[in-house]
Amino acid sequence: QIVQQPLDGTEMRQALETLAATYSTQTVDSRRHRDVRSEMQEHTQRLDADFVRALGEVNAVFTDLEASVQHLDAQCSGLRVQVNSALRATESVSAQASLLVDEQRELAMRSTVARGVLEAFTLTDADTKVLDAGVIDDAYFDVLDRVDRTRRECQRLNIEQTAVSDLLAQLAQHEESAYAALLRWVLAEIRVLSRDAPEFSTRLKQALARLESHPVLFATATAEIASARCDALHRAFLAALVRGGPNGTPRPIEAHAGDPQRFVGDMLAWVHQACASERELLDTMFSRSAMQSAHVPHMLAAALAGVARPLEIRMQQTVAELAAPAAVYRIDSLLGFYKTLFARVCSADSSFVQTVDSLAAQARDKLAASLDALADAVISDLDVQSGVVSPALDVPASLHALLAAVADILRLHEDSVQSHEASSVAALVTSVIGRVQSQVHELVQQLGHLRPYEQSMLELNIWSSIHDTLSAFMSMQDTTSADALIDTLQEQLLGVLKQKSHLPFDSDTKVSEESIELFNHTLKAAMDLDVSRLTSRLNNHAVARQVSEHVIQKFVQDYARVYQQYIDSGSDASTLLSPDSVSTLL
Repeated sequence: QIVQQPLDGTEMRQALETLAATYSTQTVDSRRHRDVRSEMQEHTQRLDADFVRALGEVNAVFTDLEASVQHLDAQCSGLRVQVNSALRATESVSAQASLLVDEQRELAMRSTVARGVLEAFTLTDADTKVLDAGVIDDAYFDVLDRVDRTRRECQRLNIEQTAVSDLLAQLAQHEESAYAALLRWVLAEIRVLSRDAPEFSTRLKQALARLESHPVLFATATAEIASARCDALHRAFLAALVRGGPNGTPRPIEAHAGDPQRFVGDMLAWVHQACASERELLDTMFSRSAMQSAHVPHMLAAALAGVARPLEIRMQQTVAELAAPAAVYRIDSLLGFYKTLFARVCSADSSFVQTVDSLAAQARDKLAASLDALADAVISDLDVQSGVVSPALDVPASLHALLAAVADILRLHEDSVQSHEASSVAALVTSVIGRVQSQVHELVQQLGHLRPYEQSMLELNIWSSIHDTLSAFMSMQDTTSADALIDTLQEQLLGVLKQKSHLPFDSDTKVSEESIELFNHTLKAAMDLDVSRLTSRLNNHAVARQVSEHVIQKFVQDYARVYQQYIDSGSDASTLLSPDSVSTLL
């Protein structure tokens, strides 16, 4: 094989190098190894023998291992049989155990949820201690907020009804006891509000804000506040009436009792200022939501109820002592003005506003009564038995007094700011004057000592006085009665002229020489036919001039007709004056 192999091959060269390294020529036994073939065979045999011996040892080990494995397999088979038997025996127990494990897991989860719910929706021991201590501070308010918030959240829970009821019952119990303690504390703090210048803590405002969510408790607190402020305002008002301010400044209000207008004005101004102060006090005491509700106006009205009775007594005394209608109107105007102001801040059904309204009604009744008394005096003076009417046909002094009072009232009303009561004042004046006018005609007609035209002139004088007084303050659109009076007076004066002329104006009788002579004499005397002398007793000179001109014009027209008849009859025209001459003379 070596001869057949090429010597320049890589594998051959590597094999030769390996042999050279193995069998060096310098070893002692180099001769024994010159026979490479025999040496290699011997070496191979030794290796084979060693391999066979090693395989035998391995075979022995594997044989022992196989025996052990067979032994173990036998034991495992026995154990498997026992395990299968045990599994069959414990199969039901295992299923039950599995169910118990699932149930235990669910119970553990529910327990965790329950603990979380209890922690979220129940009070802690620390919170309970804060509520039981009853010390009203920030911690107490924090716990109240937590109770309220927890109760609302608990109501939104979608769990078993029994659990919700229990939680709500527990929270309601805590909340009820906490708010009851808070109300007791508030009622104790409210005592300071009975002072004239009360000062309260910010915690009182916080407590009142918390009580707003409980209407019954909040109403109790507000009623107590109103009662305390009512007593305080009552004492302060009496002090202002009798003692005045500190060190006598300002002076007591009753020091000006001799001036009814100032006395009443000072009392009402004091009450108005007290009302504003009370409003400011309530603004600082209550929250914005409470101020916007109906509680504050009722509280303000209840607080002002303390001054209602003293104010009413003094107002009634003052109004009862007044006689002049203008003075009564001043009081009535003040009451009407302040009634409007008080009605804006207090409820309309409050006792204080009703008291002011009643006082205003009494003042208005007093004003109407005083004007009615003046009107009765006018009617009495025009009575036939009074004999007050003078030959000059002057308006009775009582009518001047009535018109002067009415003018003062209307003038004061124009200067006032109560334009909304213009209709009521005008209605009152119109009613009184209308009552006088409605009876003037009948009363004047009963004055038998006056001629008919004098009666008409007296009526015109009365109407002119009324018109001249009222026209400066209100429109006098009803002039029908005056025009009718003027027409009547003109007819009456025309009849007087015709009667005094002795001429036959209203008949077909021929004009006689005697009647012409009497007419000429009367005309030359210029007394009986002087219309201006007859109308001089009219107070309205424009009306007097109008009546005179109309009567003369009408008389001349009628005289021209008589004159024409006289000329047509063929009589001497020189004996009778011409219409132009008569017109000039008249």
